[in-house]
Amino acid sequence: MNNIIALYFFVFGLCLGSFLNVFVLRGLSGENFLVSRSKCPKCNNQLKWYMNIPIISYIFLRGKCAFCAEKISIQYPIIEFLTGLAFALSYLAFGLTFKTIFACVFFFFFIALALTDILETVIIDYHAYILFAVALIYSLCGLNDITFLQSLIGAISGFLIFELIARSGYLFVKFRIFGEGDSLIALGLGAIFGIKNFLILTFLSILIQSVLAIPMLILKAFKKKDYPLLSSYIIVLVSLAVVAFVNFFGNIKSEKVYYIYLVIITISLLWSLKNILSSVKNREELDFDSAKEKFTIFPFGPAMIIAGTIGIFYIEQIKIAIKMFLY
Repeated sequence: MNNIIALYFFVFGLCLGSFLNVFVLRGLSGENFLVSRSKCPKCNNQLKWYMNIPIISYIFLRGKCAFCAEKISIQYPIIEFLTGLAFALSYLAFGLTFKTIFACVFFFFFIALALTDILETVIIDYHAYILFAVALIYSLCGLNDITFLQSLIGAISGFLIFELIARSGYLFVKFRIFGEGDSLIALGLGAIFGIKNFLILTFLSILIQSVLAIPMLILKAFKKKDYPLLSSYIIVLVSLAVVAFVNFFGNIKSEKVYYIYLVIITISLLWSLKNILSSVKNREELDFDSAKEKFTIFPFGPAMIIAGTIGIFYIEQIKIAIKMFLY
């Protein structure tokens, strides 16, 4: 019976995932996602009902529009599947409770925020504001592990921390280090988890981003023969490897070692920053878009969303793992 209910949640998630694709794409284009019917983005023909069945229609249409035969983006079935999976896992984790309903709402907007960031490297403001409001209601209803006040403080603190980091870029390159969208994601995650857990998940998101981005950044710098930049990425990677090796294979685990880790990472990051800045021949003319093209592969927002998703299910286990890491 439990598996049957989980299947219902999965199917419901598939349907909402289909709507989520429209919700995101029309949000980016400025179209009304409630009034007009679904249509092919290439030929603008309105789709029949049987062309909108999640995943199944994509398979039977062989990934092509029935009218113009243009390829349909693989994004559609992937988002449908991820939404269905998130809903089913929410039920399996929390049962038939209000907590499951809120988790499904969180995941709906998590996927929307990550998708817009991946597609256009932008965050639609009202997606983040709705997530923030739902998180406050979640705490106000007493369903969260933190109080309403802690949720509000977490949201404000998360937003301000990311804004402070972003604006520190003006000291070096005269523009923000990252866009305002990441601060808005921090607003929502801070409201869901509170400031302490938010900081833990921020660290986790940095690790996720490093795993995804640093190898590709190394390859990119190598192809362009930008050796100072290449060395900076390698130093960061080696520093992380040293920290992991010492922690897991060494015999010393204490807060003092934790501070040594911070020193190693800080030195490597400062050295990287020096090399990055020196690789820019004319910093006065460098803007945010060109810097993003030069130094980044993936936006940071999806890494935050992945960390938040893990946190919904495993925040307590993450905290236990951190304690084991340090002691």
